[in-house]
This record gives sequence, C-alpha cells and structure tokens, in this order.
Amino acid sequence: MGRWGRCAKQLSAEFHSACLSSAWAAFLPHGLHALRLAPGLLLITLAAPMAKPVLGKGLGALISTPQGGGAMPTRLPALAQPAPGDVVNRVSLDQVVPSPLQPRKQFVREQLTELMESIREHGIIQPLIVRRVDGKLELIAGERRFRASRELGLKEVPVIVREAADKDVLEMALIENLQREDLNPIEEARAYERLSREFSMKQEEIAKRVGKNRATVANAIRLLDLDESVQDMVSAGKLTTGHAKVLLTLKSVDAQTKAADEIIKKGLTVRATEKLTQGILNPPAPKPHVADGEFVQAIETVEQRLMQHLSTNISIKHGEKKGHIEIDYYGIEDLNRLLDLMGVPEEKLVD
Repeated sequence: MGRWGRCAKQLSAEFHSACLSSAWAAFLPHGLHALRLAPGLLLITLAAPMAKPVLGKGLGALISTPQGGGAMPTRLPALAQPAPGDVVNRVSLDQVVPSPLQPRKQFVREQLTELMESIREHGIIQPLIVRRVDGKLELIAGERRFRASRELGLKEVPVIVREAADKDVLEMALIENLQREDLNPIEEARAYERLSREFSMKQEEIAKRVGKNRATVANAIRLLDLDESVQDMVSAGKLTTGHAKVLLTLKSVDAQTKAADEIIKKGLTVRATEKLTQGILNPPAPKPHVADGEFVQAIETVEQRLMQHLSTNISIKHGEKKGHIEIDYYGIEDLNRLLDLMGVPEEKLVD
C-alpha cells in the first residue's frame, strides 16, 4: 500500500481534509498531481512531461501495446484513471446511476461489506468515474463503491466526469472485471456476446482486446446455448464450466435440465457427466413388445413337440438376443439314443 496506506487514516474528513492532495498523489499515476482548488474540488495536473507510460498490472496488462512504441490502440485505460485536466467534484449520490453496460450482475456480499467498513472509516478515496447520460451521471467505473455508498446512506460522493461511447464503456468494464476475475462464466459470455452483437466485433477482435485467444471467447459464448435454468446454475457456481461444456452436447432443454439436476444431486465429476450424457444420447434399443400370453403359449408348444419327438423332458429359455434349450437324459444309453434321434454321426459317445 505504501504512501496510500500511510495516508488513508488521515482522510476521514475526505475531500475537506488538507491531506487530500497528498492522498491523491499516492493514487495518481506517476507524473500527475492533485491540486486542491477549494473544499470538495480537485484539479488533476500534469507535473512534468511524462515518460513513456508504464501501465503495470492494471487494465494495461490486458491491452497490448503495438510493437515499436506506437500509441495505445484505444483510450480505454484513460477511462478508468485520472488524467491531466480532470476535476474531482463532490456530487449528490442521487445523481449517480448504475450503467446498463456493466457486465457484472452478481456482487460478493462479503467483499461489499468489507468495502463498506473501509468507507465508513476512511471515506471514499478513489472517486467514481462517470459520464453524463440523460441528465444523470452514469457509472463508468466504481460500481462497488457506488453500491457501498448507497447502503451506507451517504449523501455525496466524489466523481470524475468523462466523455465515453457505449462501446468503450462496455469494453473497459469487461476488461476491468476479467482482470480482477470478478465475472462468473455466464456474465463473461454475455459480455462477449454483447460486444459482438451491438458493436459488430468479431471473435478475433474481442479476443485481442481482452487478452485471450479466440477459442476461449468462442467457447464462452457457446455457454449461452444452454437453457436459462442451467445458465443460472453455472452463475451460482453449482455447475463448473467443464460441466456446462459437456451439457452442451444435449440439445433438448428437458435433457439438459434433468442432467444438470442429477450432476448437482450426485456431485458428479466432469468425467462422470460425460458418461451420463453419452447414456442419454445413446440409449439402449427398446425391447420389442410381444403379448405375454401369446409368447408363453408358443414356447410351451415348441417344448411339447420336442418332448414328444425325443421322449424326454425339454426346457426352453428364450431371450431377446439368445436363449438355450435344456434336454434331460438318463444315463449313457439314453444319451446315445438322443444323439441318434438328432442325427448325430454314428460314432457313439460310448459303446
């Protein structure tokens, strides 16, 4: 935490504190300063000509820089970071609204509670990034801080206002959440699909933007072919991505849901799930239906005819694919007699 940690405890008065610009210096990228213009108002300034930016492990770790030191392919990092000329204002929380472009729909309660405790003790240090939409301030970054502030009943929050297109906002939110591993598999799939559908981005382009290979993006989007109830199980962590991929081989909604329920009930592994789906896809052939009474009578008739012909007890055991006939004999002579009757060559078993 460094300077940030040492200064955090001094920020209980938040932006009204004289330490505010010092706290911001710890938060800002190298080369930027926070100038306190008035209570509740900061101006982000450029301290000196900046060297080639080092993005480190933020969003820049997920966005490739062209070889040869060229410019960044997008302005996405700037959406989520302070920049020269930015003004930090305190605004009414009622003016801020969540973004419909936010791919993350589920938030871990424990993490939100921890953030609330931090805000209660130190205030909001890192401002929300917003843009103006229909008279409101729509979030670009800072959804958890917004939710925590709302639950704490705060009246005002610090914000930086930006101009940004829908595509940039969605892409930045997706990359930010993926980098923090905050999205569940279904949220991730829906974000990829939305980039493809609403902004005509090909899978190769999406993969390049988020730092993944095309196959990963394609496989993620395929999860949306699952029935919604099964998608909910994946979102809730009841089914893994591995289970979900196997269930995709089942095209019937009923088959998917029944298999998913059995996986959860029995705690099946992915390998066991593969066997389960194979059994569903390749069920045993149904047995031909024959009237029981008629069939039994036919077998008994054959037994009687053999008994009359061989003059001994006969038992027929019939199956769908094989059966057997039991012939009783009494001693060697009786066996030789039966062999004669059945036309076995003259070489007797015993003379």
